[in-house]
Amino acid sequence: MLPADPVSFDVDRGDIVMLAGDNGSGKTTILRGILDLNDRRGGQVIWGVPREKVGYVPQESVIDGSVPARALDVVRTGQPLDWGASRERALEALDQVGLRARADVLFGSLSGGQRQRVLVARALVGGPCLLVLDEPTVNVDAETADQIGSLLENLRSGGLGMVITSHVKDWVRTSRVVRVTGRSSKEGSRG
Repeated sequence: MLPADPVSFDVDRGDIVMLAGDNGSGKTTILRGILDLNDRRGGQVIWGVPREKVGYVPQESVIDGSVPARALDVVRTGQPLDWGASRERALEALDQVGLRARADVLFGSLSGGQRQRVLVARALVGGPCLLVLDEPTVNVDAETADQIGSLLENLRSGGLGMVITSHVKDWVRTSRVVRVTGRSSKEGSRG
């Protein structure tokens, strides 16, 4: 579902812009439009950074946990194939999310929160300037949501800009919230 009215917002270095709304309101569709993963009904996305410098964290549920891949293998899929250097970069990304020690554990054996952090590492491994996260706290408990929020705060302090979808607004401090209702959107500052 796309909102009936246009959606427009900017993301600067260190910004966290949240697309907030109920399930089915069109948040993920807007993200997919931003990433050119679906057909937009017009409009444009203007990038201030090369497209390969945009990291994407899908909802955890889209990654099949039964595939016999280690956490390290999942992270390595987030960068171009350069097997000599990719292992070390993937380990550094896992270190950023606090999971370097779990690199050789099967992805499906990790907890839901650990899988989400692996997906964040996968998005970070290419050195993005912008991180796009689709419901990064879906299916995790409140403590894990707080851990993910702290991780994103650390990334923000390093200058990484982010666009996040969520129907819960209180787990991370945002620069702005864009409320998506399924018919329109409205941008406001975080109060």
